[in-house]
Amino acid sequence: MKKYLYISLGAMIGALLRFSISYAAMAAASPFFMGTLIVNMLGAFIAGVVLRKYHAREGHLRDFLITGLLGSFTTFSMLTYEQYLLLSYGEYYIFLTYLTINIVGGFSLALLGWKAGGSR
Repeated sequence: MKKYLYISLGAMIGALLRFSISYAAMAAASPFFMGTLIVNMLGAFIAGVVLRKYHAREGHLRDFLITGLLGSFTTFSMLTYEQYLLLSYGEYYIFLTYLTINIVGGFSLALLGWKAGGSR
């Protein structure tokens, strides 16, 4: 039962952080997809660090951070929706650029986070 509590608490914090960053990006008059890009890149880096540190361990901290916090902080569903919007607006170059940045950037930052996480 504790596992669900830790995951739920992490998810609540992750969702609030995501909303705050997305709201700040919109308030700064950034393109509509900038908030998602920021949280996905930041989330990929943090996931790399956390997975490096807790790769072989099970436990409440890993459940809280990976499944809860980062699971609600980053999102594939919003990325998919924003990609659809870009296509529907005829923004093909931005569509491909944004998709590439998310995939290549996310993977690169996850690797960087893994290295930054140091030894297990």
